Amino acid sequence: MLAVMVAAAAIALPAMHGPMSDQRLRKAGDLVLAQWAKARLTAMKTGQMQVFRYEIGTDVYQVQPRFDGSFLLEGSADANQLMSANPLLENPNRDGRDSLLGVSGAQLPSGITFFAGETTMDARLAQIQTEDPSIAMTESTVPPIIFYPDGTTSQARIVLTNERFFVELKLRGLTGLGRASELLSIEEIAP
Repeated sequence: MLAVMVAAAAIALPAMHGPMSDQRLRKAGDLVLAQWAKARLTAMKTGQMQVFRYEIGTDVYQVQPRFDGSFLLEGSADANQLMSANPLLENPNRDGRDSLLGVSGAQLPSGITFFAGETTMDARLAQIQTEDPSIAMTESTVPPIIFYPDGTTSQARIVLTNERFFVELKLRGLTGLGRASELLSIEEIAP
């Protein structure tokens, strides 16, 4: 009897791995959409741009305000406090490693990575990148997604994967609204 139960478990566990991984992929898409909504709301409430950066091929991302200090009076106690604050998300990088972003960031659920991404370069993003080299892209990052105080954002597309299926996330620049696709195969991923 015990041998039959062990055999049944050995058959059932691998069959359950795929659906659980697919559920984590859907959850990761919802997580990124929620971070985008939170960044947009924070930008509108504080009057300060929020920056979403991520690395292709990893599970690392980061949301932080763009601190240029221009909105604060020089020498103010508030300026010193804000400029030294750690603006990372509540979910620090689980293994403590520094990413190519230069600081520890947050992570997607286990087994999910950023597969592809693109941010439409507009005049505001180009100006920000020339003023602030920390916003510039590297080999494994794409131009960041910027959330502006007026409620608009960068136009962006991100693809997440669990190496089995894909979820495509799109962010509309004018409205700042994001949406996620259903699970897609590699053939269904739009160029």
